[in-house]
Amino acid sequence: MVDSIFGASAQALELCENRSVLLTDNLANSSTPNYKARDIDFYGVLQQQQQTGNTLTLSTDSPTDLSPSLASDPEVKYRVPMQTSQDGNTVDEEIERKDFMENAMHYQVNLAFIRNKSDELMQAIKGE
Repeated sequence: MVDSIFGASAQALELCENRSVLLTDNLANSSTPNYKARDIDFYGVLQQQQQTGNTLTLSTDSPTDLSPSLASDPEVKYRVPMQTSQDGNTVDEEIERKDFMENAMHYQVNLAFIRNKSDELMQAIKGE
């Protein structure tokens, strides 16, 4: 039901949330020896979800908790470093910051789409 109302924006919003956690972890561990930067291929995963027909499903951790989640978890990949470091860390802080800001922008755009659709539905319910 969630997918039919909000379309790809709901899936993209969840991907943005998952990706922001990974990017934040990368930034937090930018000086940790041997830490390998991880990321999600945002466009690839979203395209795959739409092609295979995987949609958001409701999962329950407890009887009172319902939350939408992707039917299959996105594959987390290790980032190939542009320049190797002596301590084995593959985090490039500039790339991580750029990707984090880009991801935040995608999140805001998808949130706006969902908010607009919700407003449209409320207007239809109220008969406006």
